[in-house]
Amino acid sequence: TLVSPPAVYRMMFQQTYAEMKQPSDEWKTVIGGIFLFMGFTGLVVWWQRVYVYPPRPRTFEDDWQAKQLQRILDMRINPIQGISSQWDYEKKQWK
Repeated sequence: TLVSPPAVYRMMFQQTYAEMKQPSDEWKTVIGGIFLFMGFTGLVVWWQRVYVYPPRPRTFEDDWQAKQLQRILDMRINPIQGISSQWDYEKKQWK
């Protein structure tokens, strides 16, 4: 029996040139995996913030920092080059 030319071609090569160059949808799987990993990482970070980390210290609050700055100015700490050098003690305002 004679074998047709396309059958012979398929026996020698698995794909035609057009089938080889056809774009695949693998990028969708890669992007989906990246989003899945990022979502899981976000859940882990949220869980750590809620259940693992201690509460923020009171020294991060604005009123505490304002009091600390006033204390630094009152004590005239580092008046040559530091933050006290930027304060005008006579006018009670920043230079």
